[in-house]
Amino acid sequence: MKKRLIATVPILYSNEQYQPGEALPTTDPAYVSAWFEAGAAVWENESDGIKKSTEAKSSAKAQLLTAPAGATGLAQPATGAEENLAGKVPGRRARGAVKEKSKRLPKLPA
Repeated sequence: MKKRLIATVPILYSNEQYQPGEALPTTDPAYVSAWFEAGAAVWENESDGIKKSTEAKSSAKAQLLTAPAGATGLAQPATGAEENLAGKVPGRRARGAVKEKSKRLPKLPA
């Protein structure tokens, strides 16, 4: 039985894009093992089409590990025994900030 390596995710190799379901080249053993271990490709028998591989790994998702620092508002200095009340600077629109004019000279017509 002849086996072929099938892509499970889009792969760019040797300046050619392979889409999921397409056969990948098996000329470079380093790439073949890396694709298989990462779950980017699976081995398939040509005769029966049965895939032999481990389950595809789930993709990593970013999670916020900390809360945003401070509360929205301007920082106010402490007076006496109070703590400093510091917060995040509100956005430009909330502060009423006006966009400054560009200091570049206008382009000359060619």
